[in-house]
Amino acid sequence: MKLKLFLAAAVFAGAACLSTMVSADQLDDIKAAGTLNCGVLTNSPPLGFQDPKTREPAGYEIELCGMFAKYLGVKPQLTPVSPQTRMAELTQSRVDILSSLLSYSKERAEQVDFSGAYIAEDFNFVVLDGSNIKTVDDLSGQRIGLVKGSVLIPLTEKRIPDARILSFETSAASFLALQQGKVKATVYRYSEGKAVHRNAGDDIKALRFLDEPLLSMPSGFAFRKGSPELVKTADEFLASIEKSGEGQKLYDKWLGKDSDLKATRKFEFGKPQSTWFTN
Repeated sequence: MKLKLFLAAAVFAGAACLSTMVSADQLDDIKAAGTLNCGVLTNSPPLGFQDPKTREPAGYEIELCGMFAKYLGVKPQLTPVSPQTRMAELTQSRVDILSSLLSYSKERAEQVDFSGAYIAEDFNFVVLDGSNIKTVDDLSGQRIGLVKGSVLIPLTEKRIPDARILSFETSAASFLALQQGKVKATVYRYSEGKAVHRNAGDDIKALRFLDEPLLSMPSGFAFRKGSPELVKTADEFLASIEKSGEGQKLYDKWLGKDSDLKATRKFEFGKPQSTWFTN
């Protein structure tokens, strides 16, 4: 009996040791390589987009990942990802970290580890301003355009069970379908909807946000499973920019008072929230 207990303890200790080694490797590997490979979106202004002048990725998440790389003492390397492929890019080790608007969900938390939040916004249905749609209930039985792979799809199906969901590759394609009358509504986070509207030019049909948000959801960095030291370091970084005011400056530049959006920050950098996981 004593031998069995000894062997069990030895196996447990070995597993714990192996876990520690694996978790340390990801942070150590990044520092050894001298680069932090960030998976970023380039079609979600002002959070992540391609600067039309420099043709380089720019935006809130791009700059934030650069700040995290500097905190680690390495250089940022930016790898464009799509909403459909970003999880695979991370889990298959093609990037070290996702800084790509990956909202928290229970399903995703089974595949990746999340840091604390670095953004939280309302998601609202958006319709053409001339539409007779006034409330979310008015969308019953209507066509709604959403991006493939988005967590907004099951949430929309739950909120409006008889709506017909049409999936598009990008939010720009969903926006075009709304302009052409192929769908009655789409869903945007506040900043994205405002930016898409602004950047589309003066010839488009005006948009209107419905008052009732579909949800309010934060996003954080995502990491491969088994990287507690890297997650801990990211949380320490986020807490540091909350305390120093660098986070507020970053927010004001891209989303707040110094931007066209004039949004008000409703979250604290790095702070865990009990309402993270909505599905």
